[in-house]
Amino acid sequence: MTLLVAAAAATFGMAPASAGTFASAILDINNFRILKSGGAQYQNADFIKLVGVNDAHATASLNNTLVSKSAIGPRPDVAHQCVGTPCPAFGENNFTPFHAVKPMLGNFGYADQNFIGSAILVNGAATGARSQTRADVATSQNMQFANSNSSVGSSNTMLFRLNSNDTMTFSFDATAFAMAYASPEGRPVTTANARISWSVNIVDLKTNALVFHYAPQEINGMATVSRTHGNNGTSLYTLPEGTKHLQETSQKLLADRDYQITVQHNTLVSALQQEVPEPASLALLGTGMVAMAIGRRLPRRPRPRT
Repeated sequence: MTLLVAAAAATFGMAPASAGTFASAILDINNFRILKSGGAQYQNADFIKLVGVNDAHATASLNNTLVSKSAIGPRPDVAHQCVGTPCPAFGENNFTPFHAVKPMLGNFGYADQNFIGSAILVNGAATGARSQTRADVATSQNMQFANSNSSVGSSNTMLFRLNSNDTMTFSFDATAFAMAYASPEGRPVTTANARISWSVNIVDLKTNALVFHYAPQEINGMATVSRTHGNNGTSLYTLPEGTKHLQETSQKLLADRDYQITVQHNTLVSALQQEVPEPASLALLGTGMVAMAIGRRLPRRPRPRT
């Protein structure tokens, strides 16, 4: 009976020690500039009205613990957010992948963000903006859920009115990395997901019409990867060129008309490890519990007198 009880009790804690997940998403938008039809970069003197707001945030969570920070300003730089072990998982403003193909071990959620520069020339300041985000999660224990995201420009807006009719060309260099890993030992339910998204819109504030939208697939739908217990291993996405130059031009925008530009830049990851015992383990557990119950009901035989 003692052996049966021990077997049943041990079954409750059964989980493969090496099971784990990892997901990472990193997006680096560099040398982001807004150009006139002739190729020159817009400067503040080209606008009758120009109002810009940049905001950013970084959020990391593990199970019921969440940490988050945000910032608003010309060049927001949110301090990295981390919960779990190891923390911090990476150094501040480190936007280099942990490894080109290997997952990172741990049980954590992590996010970081940084933004510098300007998309237009302001009083002769240095040209080009750079926005960087990363989000990473890992699980190495059962009954874990980790979720992280970081963004710059979820409300990155620029209200403007041009001096003269012209187009706008959005030009930048993109570097993207997305990775999802589920170990072979993982059982249902084990998942890892990584997603990158980036877009720019222009809205005519007089008509509320969307007059321009650009969301290149290379840093949107193509940059989404996932793995589950049903298809374990690693899914990886990077741009074939490593860093790719992207640009798109709007229709002609009218002078003395109010427009608003909105840029969103986001990296999001999640991992879930909520494994249930395998059928054989459940059978062993059931056998042990039944044996325990029968043992309790059987009457004890009286010992023979000597």
